[in-house]
Amino acid sequence: PKLLIMGTKTKKSSATSKITTVLPGDDLTEHILLPPTASENPKTTKTKASPKLGTGLSYNPQTTRITSTLAGRLRYVPANNTYHVLTNTKKYIPQINDRIIGIVEEKISAEYYRVNIFGPHPALLHTLSFENATKRNKPNLNAGSLLYCRVESCVADSDTILSCKVNDGNNDGGAKRKDWMTDEGTYGELKGGVNTRISLGLARELLLPDNVVVDALASSRTSSASGGEPMAFEIAVGVNGVLWVHSTSPECTVVILNAIKNSEVLNEEQVRGMVKNVVSTL
Repeated sequence: PKLLIMGTKTKKSSATSKITTVLPGDDLTEHILLPPTASENPKTTKTKASPKLGTGLSYNPQTTRITSTLAGRLRYVPANNTYHVLTNTKKYIPQINDRIIGIVEEKISAEYYRVNIFGPHPALLHTLSFENATKRNKPNLNAGSLLYCRVESCVADSDTILSCKVNDGNNDGGAKRKDWMTDEGTYGELKGGVNTRISLGLARELLLPDNVVVDALASSRTSSASGGEPMAFEIAVGVNGVLWVHSTSPECTVVILNAIKNSEVLNEEQVRGMVKNVVSTL
């Protein structure tokens, strides 16, 4: 989702565990099905629900072992008691409710725009798929317009349909339902700023609540020569591998883009040191 950062430290979520790098075939039973600790009494300790296995994990009922089927990082989300492997796939495949960034290619009829979502095929966006849009009052998008939108439907042998409306079926991850004319909603046109392509794996990591590079940038201050002010910037991340950054100056935007791209191959300590060094140049 779009994140508005005003130089304040991002609160880290305790909803995730330590990330472990895994390879295909790795036995992860001990990581996922942990035995009781020495301080716990198996007779009195409340039985925990069995965890759910997500993408990249396989359970063999005959051996009762859990193995990895993908290379990536093992991650646990307590909110739904699920383990999955974060992996860096090469091509984006649309999934329902994915939040993505697309580029308008053209208006193909009075009712639809064709949007490039960097997937197997372009997607379609209805001209009224904006909050409170009507036939007389709706956005007029041009070729090249950048959109932050949601995948509404994706069926085999059919066009992927996008929407800039908040999903009514669930809370949509805290998305804000605002009139499209206010520019305050979660979805809609991204104006100004700079966009670039990033790997799908990095895009997913940037959306995690405890992402290190976003936290480090949010708590950074410019050099004392520039007044030592907090960096104010706004970013939007699409799971289709598109990053949009808008800040107070071109120099700040370049620093943010470089810091985010460099973070992909660094550990937490290296990321914080790298961010401190690049921000000090402002």
